[in-house]
Amino acid sequence: MDRSRRFLLIFGSILLLMSAQHLVRFFAQPSDIWWTPKALSPSLADVSDRVEVYVRRAALQEQIKAGRIQLLTDAGATPVTESETRLRFNNWDRVRAQRIPGLLTAAACLGASGVLLLFGVVGWVPARAVRRTP
Repeated sequence: MDRSRRFLLIFGSILLLMSAQHLVRFFAQPSDIWWTPKALSPSLADVSDRVEVYVRRAALQEQIKAGRIQLLTDAGATPVTESETRLRFNNWDRVRAQRIPGLLTAAACLGASGVLLLFGVVGWVPARAVRRTP
């Protein structure tokens, strides 16, 4: 086996494994790990510029301020306060969008490495110019 064919096989294999590993790791990762941790979840007042929650056509924040939202416990009903209201966000869509360029690069490298491997297996290598002496 000549040197250029060996190079195509080795380089193509390494590039294929690295690209495939990147893609497999992305698709095998669970999508439910991107929720805001409970300890870091912002209050309803902190995210009022990004989200509004309505209960029967009235804003939840207004319902809480008026004391209309209550929590039923064994001891009885107690009104819910603004500080007790927390929100958690699922950021999976944002993370996925940020990873698109890397995934496209890995997919392109995977295709290129497949072509290199195919050339190495088939044995197609560029012909060397033969020098002729006069």
